[in-house]
Amino acid sequence: MIQILQQQYTLARSTRSIVFDFLTNEMGDDINTPVPAFDNKTICNLLEHSAFCYYNWLACFAMQKPSLAAQNNTTMDHIHRLYSQVDNTMAIFLQTFHESMGAPINGNHNSMGQLSATPLQVFTHVLTHEFHHKGQIMSMCRILGHQPPDTDVSNFFIAE
Repeated sequence: MIQILQQQYTLARSTRSIVFDFLTNEMGDDINTPVPAFDNKTICNLLEHSAFCYYNWLACFAMQKPSLAAQNNTTMDHIHRLYSQVDNTMAIFLQTFHESMGAPINGNHNSMGQLSATPLQVFTHVLTHEFHHKGQIMSMCRILGHQPPDTDVSNFFIAE
């Protein structure tokens, strides 16, 4: 199972790369422009929020590591560094739970209190959470007057 989850995360990273390349090369300062339709959040706000979701669930909840302090990531260089931490955290998480993806973890989540979830549930949550916000970020790009690329995983299918 662990190999499948590693492959799935690799696909997520591939689509993230498309997003990051677009934001870095095309969006400029608009990554920090508040978007009223999204409660005046910025693209960087959502990217940081998604990264912190990974860290809070994988490291803090599942592996009982201390929380990260808010970093106010406002440049793509900062965002890249933050997601490098996410990638490292995911690798450690998958290695830690590779033989126990179905075993419950009982712990404390910073905003939800005491709860129980399996590593597979936590993995699925953080991955789908990133994709949810990726869609919002692409909508924000459109609202800000930019035409974002297709960021679907199907971009990595091989044509026959």
